[in-house]
Amino acid sequence: MISIKKHLPGILIFLTIVLLVGVVFVSLPHKPKAEPPNFDQYNYRVSPHQVQEKSNVNTALDDVINLILKQGFAGAIIVCLGFWTFRESKLNRATQKENFDKFVDISAECSGHMASVSARLENIEREIESSKQIQMLSNRNG
Repeated sequence: MISIKKHLPGILIFLTIVLLVGVVFVSLPHKPKAEPPNFDQYNYRVSPHQVQEKSNVNTALDDVINLILKQGFAGAIIVCLGFWTFRESKLNRATQKENFDKFVDISAECSGHMASVSARLENIEREIESSKQIQMLSNRNG
């Protein structure tokens, strides 16, 4: 087992160095980048808030198609992997249900056998106890 006390000085030195480097970088002056004059006039910036269309099945389907077309080969692989994962998870759920049903059957069968073994052990215990008592009585009388 790793002793924390043994490595504590090294950990403290590492954390102190990380903290000092962080403080130095945060305290450095940040210079904003220069922008050309009349920057807003020429529409260099695109609004981050685009107007969204109302969501319906057609726009969702169009969005998926556009995503696949924009992503190209990687998008096709992602879609194929998505379908494959869905299919495999469906098969895994079916296999898991079958295995659980088998487990329940085997468990019920084993419970019956265990009950029979338990009854036999109790009978053997009684026989041993009775033989001990008989032997003790015979030793007293003998």
